[in-house]
Amino acid sequence: MRSGIRQRLIAEIPEIDGRVLESHEDGASADKPYLVLFQGAEAGINDWTGFGRTYEVWPYQAPDAGFASVDELSEAVIRALDGETLTDESSGEVFTCRYEGTVGSDVSDEARNALTRGLRFSVAAIEPAEQAEEAPGDDWIEALKGWTQAALGAGWSVYGGKWPPGYAAPAVMWRVVGLETMDGNAAAVKIRKQVTGHVLGRTLNEQTAAVARLAEELKRSGKIALNSEAKQFISIQACAAITEADALRSGQLSVTLMRRSARPTGPSPGDAPLMREVFYHRVSR
Repeated sequence: MRSGIRQRLIAEIPEIDGRVLESHEDGASADKPYLVLFQGAEAGINDWTGFGRTYEVWPYQAPDAGFASVDELSEAVIRALDGETLTDESSGEVFTCRYEGTVGSDVSDEARNALTRGLRFSVAAIEPAEQAEEAPGDDWIEALKGWTQAALGAGWSVYGGKWPPGYAAPAVMWRVVGLETMDGNAAAVKIRKQVTGHVLGRTLNEQTAAVARLAEELKRSGKIALNSEAKQFISIQACAAITEADALRSGQLSVTLMRRSARPTGPSPGDAPLMREVFYHRVSR
C-alpha cells in the first residue's frame, strides 16, 4: 500500500516533483515543497474488506511561503487520496483511502526548516487473490445483485458476500448479516434475512445519489424475483439508509427481506415404514 500511495501522490501533485520521503529520510537539505509518508497501525480485520491501516502524509513548505502554502499543498494531497481506490503495482493490493482529519495542530519544524501539518488517512485493503477465500453463494443475494444491476445500469459493478480483489468503483456489494425463521401457517414457514448494502461511488455525490435511488426503488418495488418462472419472490419488508456511513466497512443500506417456504407435505417414500400385511375383519351387527 505504501508504494501505491507514494506513486499516486507523485502522479497527482506535480509541484512536489516526485519528492515523497520516508519517515527515516533527512529532509533538511531537500528542495521544498515535499511530502513525508508515515505508516501507522493496522486496524481490525473483517470478512468483507480484509484489513485496514492508517497512513499519515506531512506536506512541508519553506517558512517564507507561509501556512497558506501548506493549506494549498494539504488540499492537493486530500484531493489525490480521499475516496480513491488504488492498486499497489508491486504487491497487487487494491485499497481505498479515506481522509480522517489532521494530526494535531500546525507545526514549525526547526530541524527541517519548514512549516507542516499532518494529514491522517484510513486505508481499507482487500486480500490479494491468492489469499482471498471464495464467499459461499446465496440465491437471495444473487437475486438482489440482478435487481441492483437493473436499477443502476451497466456502468455499475455489483458484488455479493465480500469485496473481491480488483473491485472497481462505482460498485455495490451486498452481504447477509442475519437470518431468522418463524412459523407462518400450517402450509409454510417464514424466512427472514437481514442484508447490508455497501455503495461505493467515484465521487461522494455519485455515491449519495445511488444510495438514495436504491432505497427508494427497493421501497417502491416491494418484491424481488427469486425465480420468475416458478413465480417465487422475496418481499422487501424494510429498508433504511445512512448516507454518511463508511461504504467499505459499514455499508449504507440495511434491508430486511422475507419469503415463505412451503412445509414438507409428509414423509418421503424412503422415510415411511413399509406395510408388510393387511388383515380384514368384518364386524357383524
